[in-house]
Amino acid sequence: MSDAEIISAMRRKAGVGRPPPEVQPMSPAKALTLALAKAAEETIGLVLQVTEVGEERIAMSRLAEEVPENALMTLLEGPENIYGLAVWDRNTVSAIVEQQTTGKVLTLPPEDRAPTATDAVMCSDLCNQALRQFENIVTEMTDPPDVAGFHAAAQLRETRSLVMAFDDVPYRLYRIRVRLGRGARDGVVFLVFPYDMPKPKASDTETAEFRESFQNVVMKSEACLDTVLHRLRMPLADVTALSEGMMLPIPREAISRVELRADDRLVSRARLGQINGKRALRLVLCSEEDEGLGETGGAMFGGAGVSAIGGFGGDASGGLSQEAETGLPDPSGFPALAGGEAASPEADLPPLGDLPATGDLPPLGQTGEAGNGDLPSLGDLPPIGDLPPLGEGFATPDELPPLE
Repeated sequence: MSDAEIISAMRRKAGVGRPPPEVQPMSPAKALTLALAKAAEETIGLVLQVTEVGEERIAMSRLAEEVPENALMTLLEGPENIYGLAVWDRNTVSAIVEQQTTGKVLTLPPEDRAPTATDAVMCSDLCNQALRQFENIVTEMTDPPDVAGFHAAAQLRETRSLVMAFDDVPYRLYRIRVRLGRGARDGVVFLVFPYDMPKPKASDTETAEFRESFQNVVMKSEACLDTVLHRLRMPLADVTALSEGMMLPIPREAISRVELRADDRLVSRARLGQINGKRALRLVLCSEEDEGLGETGGAMFGGAGVSAIGGFGGDASGGLSQEAETGLPDPSGFPALAGGEAASPEADLPPLGDLPATGDLPPLGQTGEAGNGDLPSLGDLPPIGDLPPLGEGFATPDELPPLE
């Protein structure tokens, strides 16, 4: 056996049981590792190595508590007026500044101070380049996160401004630990993006189409309207005594005071009439006072009057007042006289002595001979059965006034 065959056999034995080499799939951690290293090398020649990448879902209020002291906070502006955040701790900022000023990262600890506007400007190029590299590399993933279109916009001075500047929505935090200048210094970098991008707003054309479609659906829907000709008030005893064939009095003025209601709400007034031999309603504009009066369920049409059964204007005991019974105003409501005393109801009445005695009055049986001879006796009235029938309703179409 030749030497070549022996070496080949040994190689085969050495490779038995080993899995074939696999290529690590792309992930946000791998993309950030490559993006930050390339961006630091291309922009300022800084040697930067990513040692750890952590990803978590976080609220901006909790993130404000985790920002390191004296860290540089850079506002990232994205598409559609959405915002992200980049946080560079004190060690990272000092390493970037030292690399651009002295050409290397010093081993001495950095000065404990707040970042300035100059520090923000010197870190902006590296930040933008890292964001572009991350955006390009992460597209190799099957389901990449939404990190496209962000760039450094402004410096945030205080951590309390984070809660005010950002919406109260979940955010995606990448916590990155880096080693700077060939191990001279370690630092921490935060990259924050919205966890879910907001949905795009509907255009004016889509809004108009939706409004038109919605209007068509609403206008084609059915509405039930009820017509109320008149309302009656009667005691419960009279209601329970109603039977078929009984007549309820309805004033003729009700024709012009019809109610049109929907879902027990007054929509409009109307006047009853006829068009082409059919009953019809002509709408009449009603005021707010009419509508409020209609909701009470009492006298629906205003003005002085009495309902069909019973009346209104009675006292608390249920009886009718003098005005309701006689049609005359109540004397107790008269103004006081010039002397300051109220008018007495008996002031203008004649004394009882001037009235005729009871014996001078004609007997009840002689009423027809005392000037009332023109009135017919009860025996001359037609019986109820001889009255004309009511027909199909309040009035036939021929009896109603035309609305045309």
